[in-house]
Amino acid sequence: MNWTIEQILGLAPDQFTLRAGRSLAEPQKWLALHHDGDVVWGIFPNGRHNTSETAVYLPTFSFICTCNSRKAPCRHSLALLQLWQQHAPNFTPQPPNPKLTAWSKREQIKQARANGRSQPNNLSQLKTGLDALELWLLDMVRHGLARLPERPKAYWDAMADRLIDAQAIPLAQTIRRLAQLPKTQPDWPEQLLQEIGRLYLIIQGFRQFEQLPVTTQADLQTAVGWLPTATENPPIHDTWLVLGRQQEPAGKHTRHTTWLWGQKSQNIAQLIEQTRSAVPEGRWLPTNTVWQGTLQRTPSGSPQIATRHGQLQEIDSPTIMPPSFGTIRDATQAYGRSLAANPWLADFPMLLQNVQPQPTESGWQLADPSGTLLPLPEKFSHGWHLLALAGGNFDLTIFGVWNGRFFHPLSVYAQQTWQDIHIWRGVQ
Repeated sequence: MNWTIEQILGLAPDQFTLRAGRSLAEPQKWLALHHDGDVVWGIFPNGRHNTSETAVYLPTFSFICTCNSRKAPCRHSLALLQLWQQHAPNFTPQPPNPKLTAWSKREQIKQARANGRSQPNNLSQLKTGLDALELWLLDMVRHGLARLPERPKAYWDAMADRLIDAQAIPLAQTIRRLAQLPKTQPDWPEQLLQEIGRLYLIIQGFRQFEQLPVTTQADLQTAVGWLPTATENPPIHDTWLVLGRQQEPAGKHTRHTTWLWGQKSQNIAQLIEQTRSAVPEGRWLPTNTVWQGTLQRTPSGSPQIATRHGQLQEIDSPTIMPPSFGTIRDATQAYGRSLAANPWLADFPMLLQNVQPQPTESGWQLADPSGTLLPLPEKFSHGWHLLALAGGNFDLTIFGVWNGRFFHPLSVYAQQTWQDIHIWRGVQ
């Protein structure tokens, strides 16, 4: 395993786990550290009588731990990986207990079955949920937007829950986000009407789903949160640089998004995977690692989503620097063209060079030498870190996604590597 400590810490699901995992990564704090084939495992003391047994299956970086954390990796798994990277001689050969051995065998079977798995979707169930959403939206407009600030939380939650039952998680998340607009945004009526229009366009799209082109059908499916499936598009065999990663809850599942740059194809691919745990299927793909393998793009008016086509193999490679947009204006114009081709486009990847973060009364923004600004998310907590890296100049190279309102930074190029931003401690 040739990962850096920063790449390992980039697997942390949140700041608490990151800090705790870092503090436990000392050999003397562990009762036992062992390895057995593709599995590393250890025993950590929890108080006077209890212990936590944790293991990592290295081919897929799957984790198991007897602690009561529901996060993956938990702090023990994260610490174990750091110890394996920095103190491998401290690990002695020894098979794990029968429970961990059985788990590692199950992981091998899961790895073999991972390719070609698709998400079962229920179009009839979805359309029923969309019919209910249409009536709800029409009722909202009929009674006037002025009454929305008085609506109770249950008004929004009931519709969101209905959409979750219909397997339309992103639409449910949109409804919960709309509930917050009247309380937080001065221009909330404009934002609300824009979202209502987008939702209504999705509803009408599914009304005539069978008559639409394959690309439009795929974009509609992505908009409601259905995973892409295998297609007839030609596979793309390439060398892929991992530029950034995202992880978010999707109902009872976890959605993993990995942004990769193809060195030969000169294109960004958005790899989306959904699991019942916090661990992606196949393999973890940490930021700044390089992989060889084949991806297959799904149909779209603005193709960027891809699926795995076989296993990806990590390789040693010099750091790749993909080309960037010349200016922020170039990037937003490219977004406009993609949005015209796919009206439901949620996230548009942007690699920007020669930019500088600037604090304003309304929050942080990115600026380029021409003075064009790109707003960062509300309560963005890493502005001062980025400002320090830029050194007061237009020297920052950054990768992130633009959703039409905010630019969400995912990684920054510093010290000849791409570094996950989310592992930094936030400063308000």
